Amino acid sequence: VNAGVASYAEWHRLAEEMNGGGVQALMVRDADLWHGLPNAAGFKRASFNVPLIVSFSGLMDDTTAMSDLVLPQHNYLEDWGTDIPDAGPGFQTVGFQQPVVRPFFEARGEQLGTRGLGDILLQVAQRMQLDLGLPGETFKEIVQDGARQLFDENRGSVKASTFQGFWNGVLQRGGWWDTSARETRVPAPLPLVEVPKASFGGREFYLMPFATTGIGDGRGAALPWMQSTPDPISTATWQTWVEINMRKAEELDISEGDVIRITSDAGSIEALAYPHPGVAPNVVSVPVGQGHFAGGRYAKDRGANVYSILEASSDRDTGALAWAATKVDIVKTGKWIRVPKFENTVSEPPRDEEQLIIKITPVDT
Repeated sequence: VNAGVASYAEWHRLAEEMNGGGVQALMVRDADLWHGLPNAAGFKRASFNVPLIVSFSGLMDDTTAMSDLVLPQHNYLEDWGTDIPDAGPGFQTVGFQQPVVRPFFEARGEQLGTRGLGDILLQVAQRMQLDLGLPGETFKEIVQDGARQLFDENRGSVKASTFQGFWNGVLQRGGWWDTSARETRVPAPLPLVEVPKASFGGREFYLMPFATTGIGDGRGAALPWMQSTPDPISTATWQTWVEINMRKAEELDISEGDVIRITSDAGSIEALAYPHPGVAPNVVSVPVGQGHFAGGRYAKDRGANVYSILEASSDRDTGALAWAATKVDIVKTGKWIRVPKFENTVSEPPRDEEQLIIKITPVDT
């Protein structure tokens, strides 16, 4: 399954296949499935039925920590690659990726250093004496062979008398495209989608998860400068908070910093209360991205993972996760923690009746 295009419903089917013993090896690249999939999806439980889980992550995230084998790959700035954009610009386009820096962890022997994913798989195939029938022994050679096929076409944005000249031109431009090779087929109109009537449980609040500008969906949680990037509305950082309507908070005697337990049919988490006038009275909003049990000192054991309490509901037509289909109840735990935020951290200096700042010196006091 490709995590970049697979729907949430496909992850459900994969979990069922894993439970049935149909998956003997699972290779994970650039995806923290243990953190990013709801517990109700059953993926965590199903993964214990897979004999071999291989992670290519360069970070010890939650999924990598549960893997049997870790083969860390290069950072994208250190590796070769190609890309066909989806959705494309309407004509044939191929992007070419080249290293712009030397690998920070350069390969030293067979067991030290990082490698590109393509080279990892090629080396595994060579050790297993598998003939993949590929035009090269390294991933760079395979990328070059793809460029050579475009060179033989003698068309598009880069033309040269020699392949080396073509190769240099492609790398300088970051890709190859042919504006004359356009799609002439008229796409079929999208079918009318009947919006089903929403069906929720009997709990009080609609749960609305959202991504912040800092750690995003959780991939930036291991970086302290991402953790300290304030949310543009609450200015909160480094924690998981729950935004609740200000008047509703007054009714429930909830103040900023109160530790709130949020419970759905799938589980419960705790977050710091942040009363907010812009939240609907029957909605609570919680940022995603925290609540890792691995990932290093800046990500581990910080905040709560709101993904874990989302219900296993998917959109009927697309199979996508029904992001806002979970209802929750909230209750005060009796604990209080100051919300770490940038808002109102600088005290207002005293002023006189003309609004001039009064300077107080040690002598005056």
